[in-house]
Amino acid sequence: MRRVGRTELFLVEGGVPHFKEMVVLCREIVRLLVREYGSDFFVERLSDPYWLSCLSCVLGFEWDTSGQTTITLAALKEALRDLDVGVFVAGGKGAAMRETPLELKESLKAIGREEVAPSLSFASRLSCRVDNNAIQDSYTVYFHCVAISSSGSYAIINQGMNIEAKLARRYQWLAGDVKVEEPHTAISSAKGEEVVLDLTSRESRDCRRCILDVVRDSPFSAIQSDLVKVKNILSGQATLDDHPHLNPRTTPPHLKPPKKLDGSVLRAVKENADSFETILLAERVGASTLRGLAYISELVYGARASWRDPARFSYAFGSKSGRPYPVDKRGMVEAAEVLRGAVESTDSNPSRVMLWRLSKLMSRLEV
Repeated sequence: MRRVGRTELFLVEGGVPHFKEMVVLCREIVRLLVREYGSDFFVERLSDPYWLSCLSCVLGFEWDTSGQTTITLAALKEALRDLDVGVFVAGGKGAAMRETPLELKESLKAIGREEVAPSLSFASRLSCRVDNNAIQDSYTVYFHCVAISSSGSYAIINQGMNIEAKLARRYQWLAGDVKVEEPHTAISSAKGEEVVLDLTSRESRDCRRCILDVVRDSPFSAIQSDLVKVKNILSGQATLDDHPHLNPRTTPPHLKPPKKLDGSVLRAVKENADSFETILLAERVGASTLRGLAYISELVYGARASWRDPARFSYAFGSKSGRPYPVDKRGMVEAAEVLRGAVESTDSNPSRVMLWRLSKLMSRLEV
């Protein structure tokens, strides 16, 4: 599983008066794309932050707001309920996020792919732990969604929020080898963080190995003693020339080392610690525990971690906020009718008017 994109959005609240039209238009867009390019293509496009934002804009959302993720995928999930195109969506926000494993199991059973349910559930859980704990960028994951095709290809979309900054950050994944170390092939960020603990980076490879060694081979008393050493270093009792990114005067609050580590948690993890992934997925191991172990690995044992942030759309039918103009509900329904006519037509030589209308609409989606 590789992380193929990330984007940052402004948090917004309020209802969506054109949600019904979003579902109607989204249904026909999916129907056409799957017919022309296949279900795997559509799922792959959902992992692209640029394309997903374009789709959201076509459905009447701003390109820079959090609702483009949550509402667009809610509309997609609703559109797929009665659409037999070999694509399913599980998860959502809040309570729906917690139902993801069950929804995945039911969807896979419906397409006769129950055998991939365990691996997909594992990938779903791992992606949330990575985006919430292994990448510490001040965003807490509150939205989780999985799109899967009938062949087993899948994309994962997570979104975290930073209430103080009033920003949301979206992370997108595409099926592949399930691992923590991920290359970025597309990054879009409206506001980058100066310091981010990124344990998924290749630069953090030695740090991940050191964390595993520390948890597996060191008694808890030694780990706690190492944490004290970290605090002494950061308080100025040792030079920070080699670690300018860890200056205590500039380190953001969410990245400061924890006051202490929980011995019962580390002792429980020690029994099954055979890889960094097992530590990341262990119960009660959160961002604070990983951060403390990362500090110990770098400042006590010299295993460097990455502290760098791994981080233009047009409007088709207006947007919910009325920028640059209110949503054209009638236009959305008419566009859906054009798409439906194109898909259902049995004429091998459609009219020039139909082809022109279809090309204009598809250009908005940048397909």
